[in-house]
Amino acid sequence: MNLKVQRTVSSVMLVSDIPKAFLLCCLFGGFLLCGGYSTAQSHPMDCTKSPKNHVHLLEGDQNSAKHLEAIRTVEGEVPVDLQVCEADLTIRESKDNRLRITVDFENGAPNPAGEYLQTLEVTREAVHVELYLPKQPRAKVTVIIPATVANLQLNLVRGNLSFQTDRITGQRTMNIVSGHVDLLSNPDSYGTLRASVLIGSFHDHRKGGGEGHGMVSKSLSGTGKGSVEVNVVRGSLDVRAWD
Repeated sequence: MNLKVQRTVSSVMLVSDIPKAFLLCCLFGGFLLCGGYSTAQSHPMDCTKSPKNHVHLLEGDQNSAKHLEAIRTVEGEVPVDLQVCEADLTIRESKDNRLRITVDFENGAPNPAGEYLQTLEVTREAVHVELYLPKQPRAKVTVIIPATVANLQLNLVRGNLSFQTDRITGQRTMNIVSGHVDLLSNPDSYGTLRASVLIGSFHDHRKGGGEGHGMVSKSLSGTGKGSVEVNVVRGSLDVRAWD
């Protein structure tokens, strides 16, 4: 099974009607799981093979078998593109204009953690991050993103995601092939919230929220700005209020 994760899901995933969202969710999962995912990036991220190249870390970055930390300054309201093969991932808001990436292995990994950071590109136009991580041991990854980014695009192949929509603005699109999503979200943090689960379950734990099982698609209106779109091929999605 050849899993290739690349950058242009956003061009096909942002749709206005629910039936198309389901179709595209199927295509997204099928392309990733069958290795036929074609995008504009010239060198695809292959989640079945250890990367031959990795990021040259800078002075001040931390790197060991158990821990990686890399911090970069982000200039302006740029888009952020995040690709992760295997991890339990938490995305949080930065209190300043710095992007922070931490990777932790509880009992250590076969290689220094920095060798799994395949791409870390921070320019005035965009931020692009690729993390190839092994199935075992499972890594815990935290990405802290400046709240003023123009938009966030995330592709996670396998793992669990925790994301706070109230702390990161703009257009937020998250695609998960297999795993659980815990979305901390109040209605004033988005104009529209679209959620699609192809195989699994959806639970909105907020007051008046609903649930669904099997093939689920929800479109909710909020009082804030920007949009949130979450597409899960196989797994579950829980929406909870952010206090």
